[in-house]
Amino acid sequence: MLCIVHERDIKRQKKINSGLSEMSLESHGHILQRCPSSEIVADSNCNLEYKICESPNIVQPKAVIDQHPPKGSVCAFCHSAKTKEKTGPFLYFANGREVVGNVICLSKVICVHSKCIEWTPQVYYEGEIIQNLDTELARAAKLKCSSCGMKGAALGCYVTSCRRSYHVPCAFEIQDCQWDMENFLMLCPIHKSVKFPNEKSKSRKHIRREMHPKASPLTIDQLTFWARSSDGPKEWVLCGSALSSEDKYMLVKFADMCGATVCKFWKPNVTHVVATTDVKGACTRTMKVLMAILSGKWILTMDWVKACVAANGPVNEELYEISLDNYGRSGGPKAGRLRASTNAPKLFDGFEFYLVGDFMPAYKSDLLDLVEKAGGTIIQSEEQLVKQNHAAQGTQPSSLVVYNCDLSQGCTFEEESSILQQRLAEAEDLAKQICFHTVQHTWILESIAACKLVPFC
Repeated sequence: MLCIVHERDIKRQKKINSGLSEMSLESHGHILQRCPSSEIVADSNCNLEYKICESPNIVQPKAVIDQHPPKGSVCAFCHSAKTKEKTGPFLYFANGREVVGNVICLSKVICVHSKCIEWTPQVYYEGEIIQNLDTELARAAKLKCSSCGMKGAALGCYVTSCRRSYHVPCAFEIQDCQWDMENFLMLCPIHKSVKFPNEKSKSRKHIRREMHPKASPLTIDQLTFWARSSDGPKEWVLCGSALSSEDKYMLVKFADMCGATVCKFWKPNVTHVVATTDVKGACTRTMKVLMAILSGKWILTMDWVKACVAANGPVNEELYEISLDNYGRSGGPKAGRLRASTNAPKLFDGFEFYLVGDFMPAYKSDLLDLVEKAGGTIIQSEEQLVKQNHAAQGTQPSSLVVYNCDLSQGCTFEEESSILQQRLAEAEDLAKQICFHTVQHTWILESIAACKLVPFC
């Protein structure tokens, strides 16, 4: 339901951290790695640059040259002992850290190909610590490769309804698989005609250029006008959401022109989230968009930036406010602004949340961040539930047990139904014991997107 997540940002960071070059292929080329110490800035020539603070969150791990892997090395994902261009070298991890040298003598060492790590959806580096490796290995162990039939298939098709999963090296061998090497996405042969998000963006460039002709170079008078402005633009903190490379560049260039700041990741001081919209005017439901709704910040189309450039000055944001997201929820951005401007109670004030079940750690962290921002109270453990003695509250719906209704790729329809029924039963059993109400995790997302409490689901 939510692009929290931020799988693409996480995968890009994995690519940076791994220090491995992209391989060359004959075939076609719902929730986030948060880095508050990193932001995009623009120099006087409007060149993109990443400014990292003295203690960055992202640290590149050690490079490993693995020409002669220790005897007995087998990838924990694809179960292959071979190394080649399409697998990359072997990497070894112990207690979440990469280890080098004589790894045979170490206990509990996990051996994996670098490409298998790079393309496994939820694995990423946080500093020098690898995240979610154990959970992704456990998930992959249940999934059979649609090519070779062996388990350990961690890479799924980009089409969420597709149940095909592959070992990364097996997928590389399939000529009809399609690849988005920048965002670490793959389409199986059956869905090879589906467009990746960046391709959809490119297909609309011609239309956008016709509607918004390329702006002329800024004159000295124009630059001086923005420089004379004592407030407004200089106080803006802009944050892009799901923007194309072209739009990201334009946003940074605009900020450089008017003296505003551009942040790559969500921060509390963001004033405007500028988002890509589809032909219906709907934006992608991202962490940035949901946080902006809860914070009462502007959520605008790129047309606002273009209008400001054309007018050589600030333009009324209301004319360019997004009202719809890609799941059909409308009115949230405006309702969020009005709620914040009137100091109304927060959306989840008085609500208590206990998340139960098999959430991915990064996804769960983002959900909890949203709940806290919305004013909800988080209960961390069952022991805490017992201590707080909720029996006195009876059947108050403001006390909620939240279970995960998202399923991993590769499940059959029968497996999906069984898993969901089991999760619901476990959540309802716990909820009855502590007099809570049971809801799916999507209720949180839907309520925030609409900026109102929707019926329980």
